[in-house]
Amino acid sequence: MSINGLGANYVNNVSTQRLNTAQESLASGKRINSATDDPAGLQVANRLTSQIDGNGQAIANSMTGISVTQIAQSGLASVTNDLNALRDIAVEAGNGIYTAEDRQALQQQADSRLQNIQATLSDTTFAGQELLTEEGSLGFQVGQEAENVFNVATNDIRGTLSANGLFGFDVNDPSSLETAIEAVDTSLDNVASSQADYGATQTAFSSRVDTLLANQQSDSAARTRIEDADYAATVSNQITATLLENSSTALQAQANVDAGRSLNLLSS
Repeated sequence: MSINGLGANYVNNVSTQRLNTAQESLASGKRINSATDDPAGLQVANRLTSQIDGNGQAIANSMTGISVTQIAQSGLASVTNDLNALRDIAVEAGNGIYTAEDRQALQQQADSRLQNIQATLSDTTFAGQELLTEEGSLGFQVGQEAENVFNVATNDIRGTLSANGLFGFDVNDPSSLETAIEAVDTSLDNVASSQADYGATQTAFSSRVDTLLANQQSDSAARTRIEDADYAATVSNQITATLLENSSTALQAQANVDAGRSLNLLSS
């Protein structure tokens, strides 16, 4: 084969490779489809992918934490409603014209509220974990670092209310009304304090989610700039490679014809 033929063959191989690369990029939408395209860029893109995936899981964990705090707050809100009703009952029982039978009827209402409080405390759970009947905490990983953990406290509200004397609430005896009201008021303060704690924890989770979403958006944009194909530039590369391939093929064909003529002359 002549020098021109060898050169045409080389150009043809290079242009074919460039054409294949351009077509692969257009098909996948990515500039980097293998390590040979851009080794350093691929490493950076892979690290960004890891960060994006990690942030996605941290967001999911944070949303679970928010759900836990919302359920706990909902349970405490129900308890607060019943406590307010109990206070109204105790105040009403202080009416001097009420008979023993009247107070007994009020006590029945109070007992119903107390039973409802007990049921609410037992039923306020998340994935089988009781939130208002035992002391403890639930940890949620909200970032890629080991220390990025938010804790949601579980509280023994039942024990606290029992210690306040709430479940001994009695309006049958007028002399015990002050004790009953004090037990309710103390319990309301305790429940409100727990509600505030859960509210603060929910706010912390929400703020964390906002930060993670912003980081995820920035990382995704950076990965796009690194690995995604520039469509216009890739189409231009495809056209150039196609023209080079066609011209090199024509040149190679011409070289083959010339080589054939030379052999004919030598053999004649």
